[in-house]
Amino acid sequence: MEHRIEPLSNESLEGAVEAIRSLPEFFYERDFEKAESNYREFIAGKMPDDLFLTARNEEGEVVGVVGATKRPDADGVFFLASFAVKKGQRGGGIGRKLLEALEDQLRSRGGRVIFTETTTASYCDSTRAFYEAVGYTMVAEVADFWTDGDPLALYEKRL
Repeated sequence: MEHRIEPLSNESLEGAVEAIRSLPEFFYERDFEKAESNYREFIAGKMPDDLFLTARNEEGEVVGVVGATKRPDADGVFFLASFAVKKGQRGGGIGRKLLEALEDQLRSRGGRVIFTETTTASYCDSTRAFYEAVGYTMVAEVADFWTDGDPLALYEKRL
């Protein structure tokens, strides 16, 4: 199945929010709220250095979203700000395609490095395996970061 990758827009906002909210096992409520806030600010043109993309299936349904924010105090450094493939759509290559499109566009904007944050808790084993499969390397772990018992795993990829 072919997927169309395009910048997040007013037309894809609802689908992007639905995609990330379809995965409550991976995110806290505050993550959903921050993602939706970022999406709205990006669409309004308030995040000109950042990038958010969506993937649509052949029927036009948004099935994934990915975003990156630029670190303003570092040259060419971005952080993955939002990344989700809708429940039921995972495992079909949509995430890889979205991430590759994002990385290509960041590279063309002078991006040198992208970081992403997850956890080493077992509920994100598949997330870490995915990042490692697409070339990310864990560079730090911080105990009790997200909450007590939920450590941060910081991953990096050179663009």
